[in-house]
Amino acid sequence: MSLHIALLFVLAAIIILFLLQCILYFKLKIDAAYVIGFCLYFDMFGYFYKQVFPGNALFLLLAIPFVPAVIAWFSREREAHVLLKDQGVWLWGIWFFYGLASLVWTVPGSAGLNKLVILAVHAVIPGLYAYIIYKKYRRFSWTVLALFGFAFALVHLLFGEYSEMYPGRLSLPNSNPIFNARMSLITITVCIWGKRIPWPIRIITIAVAGASAFATQSRGPIVAFVIANGLAVAYILYGKYKRGELRYLRRYVAGMLFVLCIGGLVAAHYADELQTLVSTSRFTIFFDRSQLVGDANYIGRLDLQSKAMDQWSAHPFMGAGIGSVTPPLAHDFPHNVVLEIASELGIIGFGLWFLAYVFSLVSARHSLALAVLLLQTLGTALLSGDMGFNFEYLLLALLACALAPGKDKEVSQDHAQNYVHTHRS
Repeated sequence: MSLHIALLFVLAAIIILFLLQCILYFKLKIDAAYVIGFCLYFDMFGYFYKQVFPGNALFLLLAIPFVPAVIAWFSREREAHVLLKDQGVWLWGIWFFYGLASLVWTVPGSAGLNKLVILAVHAVIPGLYAYIIYKKYRRFSWTVLALFGFAFALVHLLFGEYSEMYPGRLSLPNSNPIFNARMSLITITVCIWGKRIPWPIRIITIAVAGASAFATQSRGPIVAFVIANGLAVAYILYGKYKRGELRYLRRYVAGMLFVLCIGGLVAAHYADELQTLVSTSRFTIFFDRSQLVGDANYIGRLDLQSKAMDQWSAHPFMGAGIGSVTPPLAHDFPHNVVLEIASELGIIGFGLWFLAYVFSLVSARHSLALAVLLLQTLGTALLSGDMGFNFEYLLLALLACALAPGKDKEVSQDHAQNYVHTHRS
């Protein structure tokens, strides 16, 4: 190790010790959004880490949030055993350990353990850190999460590259364009539905994150984003209809029609440029069905998913074991987390996963932003990637368990600041 790298490590240790002392001395209340933002957008921090230090940066994902989590754990008062009593955490824990147990009967040579380690490092352990911190300090700010997303999108646009592997698709070095799109679209959803985010931050962040997402030319995350947010809009309209508030909707409709007219005029003026842009991008399949039917990714993934279904039929109850339908035992993973879990862990494993996810979704019913994010991240997991690569839904599910209202009145009032009611959206 060179001298300047050793000195940087010493400086980082001094800064961490100083912050630790400040937290303990001034009894600062830590916002759990800092942990979620750091872990969710960790690729940004990993990118800058690799510019200075050699080796893997993943240890930072566990080490940095560990300090405030330990402080919160040993300084708790009233809720000494809340983590052990939470039903959602128990459900996810049972499913995770069932996946570990399936290593006993999986095919030799599988990478199942590696998938579980990746999921634990990116989602399970950070999610538990955030859970402990929130239960202690009762602080979660959507503005903080939006600012993390803004920083990620800006870094992606400024330092992203067009590699030979992904021509015409912007991505951070050593990253996947789909992952970058997922993060930026999560940021947009946070800005749309998150509570108490200042409007200037919302608008600027949506603009930057939108440019970042479309620069990747990733189609699956956009589909999941549109469906999840569309369901949220339908839910709000239904709530207004039940309360008889739709008569006030005409003012919003008039504003939307005005915006659509302006957009239509601009699009007509630049029609040739827009047609060239769409025809030369990967988004052509949204407008041309023949392009979708002939798309290599679409055809290949249908074949992979068919093979996963065959594996599930061969081992319906307990599954073939974790890692049995993914590399190196298979050519590629099914690009559908439900089929992957069902084929590898069977009906038992899928049932445990389904119960845990539904429990988390129900726990998020008081926070529209969190509910939409859970639907959106699951949607992307149904369209691309494997169980380890798609970690966002699990991280957010553990956050939903933390933000769920308590049973007693005092705790419920503390949680009320995180709610998003349909009549206030």
